[in-house]
Amino acid sequence: MIIDVHAHIGVDVVFDEELTEEQLIEAYNKYGIDGGIVQPYLPRIYMEDHMDIHDRIFQLTKNKEKKFWGMASINPHFRPEDYDKEAKRCINELGFVAIKITPIGHATHPSSKDAFHVWEVCRELSVPLMIHTGAGIPFSDPISVEKALESFPDVTCVLAHAGSEMHNQQATYLARKFENVFLEPSWVGVLGVMNMIKQIGCEKILFSSDNIYNIPVELAKYKSLISNQDNLEKVLYKNAVKIFNLK
Repeated sequence: MIIDVHAHIGVDVVFDEELTEEQLIEAYNKYGIDGGIVQPYLPRIYMEDHMDIHDRIFQLTKNKEKKFWGMASINPHFRPEDYDKEAKRCINELGFVAIKITPIGHATHPSSKDAFHVWEVCRELSVPLMIHTGAGIPFSDPISVEKALESFPDVTCVLAHAGSEMHNQQATYLARKFENVFLEPSWVGVLGVMNMIKQIGCEKILFSSDNIYNIPVELAKYKSLISNQDNLEKVLYKNAVKIFNLK
């Protein structure tokens, strides 16, 4: 089994990307991916646009061909009461399993006042927080998450892209230091991922693609690095089931 913990659909107005539900399912069929945790591409900064893409993801979770779960992505600079309402709708009504902050797209430092509110919401709703790291320095430097991690040891944190190729050492440092930190190393090269495995083990690493054209690269990366079948299964799906409490 393979679960992709970082997939997207929708229209991204920050990075000019777009992906449909049909394209995602087609790619998963092509590469043997059994399911994924799907989050919005970055919509326009209106709550109705956020709600619309969350509703599309909810409909995707009803798909019979593949198994999908939702991850909410809400701009942290919305009024707290509006943020809370949509986050609770996604988790409690739509059955989403996590919340996302994208510092480069949300213009949000992950240890800022507005970001701290997101951490508090994740604590209240008992769901993991995924934070984009890598592209978008300084806000997306993994070290920028450290202050929040010290304040929220009870919130599971997944560092998306694990700092990417340039800053994966910082992400690995955080995963070693904090028990609640896990790494999703999409776009990190083979040597970087190999060092992560050596330093923190396969129990803290999650398979993801982030982009359907990256799926075969990510699969080849892990299959070339991990010879132990149990460790490979941990990365490909077992860790995801445990961390995101997937049913």
